[in-house]
Amino acid sequence: MQTRRSFLKKGLIGGVLLAGAGIGLAKFPGRLTYKPRRPLRVLDEREFATLAAVAARVIQAPRVDPVEITHRADESLAVALPEVRHDIKQLLTLFENALAGALFDFRFKPFTRLEPAQQDAALLKWRDSRIAVRRTGYVTLRKLTTGYFYCDPAVWSDIGYAGPPSLPT
Repeated sequence: MQTRRSFLKKGLIGGVLLAGAGIGLAKFPGRLTYKPRRPLRVLDEREFATLAAVAARVIQAPRVDPVEITHRADESLAVALPEVRHDIKQLLTLFENALAGALFDFRFKPFTRLEPAQQDAALLKWRDSRIAVRRTGYVTLRKLTTGYFYCDPAVWSDIGYAGPPSLPT
């Protein structure tokens, strides 16, 4: 009887410690390295910093401006369906979350607190995950950031694109 009670007591204490650690990881603040230059319409500052950090890692091109890319995404989300806005915000929160990182990848820091090589590794783990939601999340973040980078006429010459053809008038 004593060993069972001791086991339950230790199990309960361990469970409380694990729950506390999980809550702590979930609330671990990210680093707001990238800050908005103008008012945000959909994203909050944490989501903005996360998406800008993704843009900085995904787009390896001259004159990349992760802040401007993220502003374009935020402006576009303002006219998106409410469900799309909600899903993107949830995806960014999950991607940044240290608890999710710990559960899936043994990464105990938010994405924005990782070094660049660790951020690249985290992105690759999402890309190559066996879990479809993670793969889809990676593709969504990659397409969101690259799409708003390549739509900027200022970068077209850097990539050898002359721009859309002119239509005869």
